[in-house]
Parts: sequence; C-alpha cells; structure tokens
Amino acid sequence: MKEQVFAVDGIMCPKCVKKITEVLLQQDGISQVEVSDDYQSVTILFDEQLIITDTIKDSIETIEGKAFKIIT
Repeated sequence: MKEQVFAVDGIMCPKCVKKITEVLLQQDGISQVEVSDDYQSVTILFDEQLIITDTIKDSIETIEGKAFKIIT
C-alpha cells in the first residue's frame, strides 16, 4: 500500500469532500481517502498493483459536475 498526498484546487465545501471521497472509494485499489481541513489536499491510501497515480488524478479531475484540478 502507498499513501500519497495530492494538492487539489476547487474543493470548496463539505459536499465537494463527500463527492471526492465517494468517487475515489469506488475505484479498485483505493482503501482510504482523506481531505484536509483546509480543502487544499487529498491524502489517498492505495494499492499500486491495482491503480496508478495517473488514474487517481484523472478520477479527481473528471468528477461530473465539478471543476477539481490537480496542482503539480
């Protein structure tokens, strides 16, 4: 398992946190999702054998109806 922090722009409220969490936890290989209290980052615990970071980034940035952007 690997833990990685992603800086994410566009998280504005608890509804955004819920949406990100729900979408990511539906992905095979992701076991834990935690959004920071200041809405600036998302910490994800995942199995590198089942999912790669690019897929996680794409999943965040393509959440329907939202404008989340990974900051690099």
